Amino acid sequence: MSAALRFGIGGFFCLSAGWYLGGVQLQQTRLTFLSVGQGDCAVIQHKGRTILVDAGPSEQAARWDVMPKLRLLGVTDVDLVLLTHPDLDHIGGIPVLARAFPRATFSMPSAFEKNVDWLDHVREFGLAPNRVKYLPRQMTGDLGDLRIDVYCPEVWPGGSDNDGSMFLRVSEGNASAVLSGDASAEAEAVVAVNGDWSSQIMKAGHHGSRSSSSWEWLSEVKPKWVVVSCGRNNSYGHPHKEVLERAASVHAQLARTDRGDVRFILKGGSFVLESPDHSTESGDAH
Repeated sequence: MSAALRFGIGGFFCLSAGWYLGGVQLQQTRLTFLSVGQGDCAVIQHKGRTILVDAGPSEQAARWDVMPKLRLLGVTDVDLVLLTHPDLDHIGGIPVLARAFPRATFSMPSAFEKNVDWLDHVREFGLAPNRVKYLPRQMTGDLGDLRIDVYCPEVWPGGSDNDGSMFLRVSEGNASAVLSGDASAEAEAVVAVNGDWSSQIMKAGHHGSRSSSSWEWLSEVKPKWVVVSCGRNNSYGHPHKEVLERAASVHAQLARTDRGDVRFILKGGSFVLESPDHSTESGDAH
């Protein structure tokens, strides 16, 4: 993937992006999609470092779901919180995380740097402006042996904030995962032609809404696993039947956070499902 900005996190200090990654934690690579209700929070652990992708839907969820689960995962410090976009179900837990992890940096796509709603939330959350870093359209970095590719689509005037959602591809050798916030099929189409997004694991866009995870995007990613982050008995009906049918069309296995946390660990060069108690299914509609 061609990068407009390349940053090195191998030494865990990044001047260009303003990220400092420190702390001592578990020395293994693990990707966990937390069950936080109708919202998002994923945990990337690699060689003693921790990055979160989104912050959960509320302070309550962060306090009673995210924090206890981070402790169970052996997380004592969080270095970086990547915020895909400023919808509350992705950023609502920021106040709890900001207090618990005072060194953590919060990164948001630069498309939202002047977003009025986002800036109101920053003030409401008591988040110091110097703790927020805005990411350019495209960048690539390394966290130890882990490569992180970022693409932040442009938000067109009058368009949905969802379509400015940050796309991430996290990879180590043949092990890889793609996360895309609430981006729609239209945003997926833009991103698909900007690099290689093939991955073992794909988080379904927009909590499994039919407006995301298009057949074209699934064909680009070619996932072995599709993970849906959604709340139990949610009022939106997520995941939608159409998404389950599309996942089945690429022979992907399905895992859902409304049935518990979904944990993968890197073994033998691949991500392996680590939560045997988690109910999974083939990607057909049940």
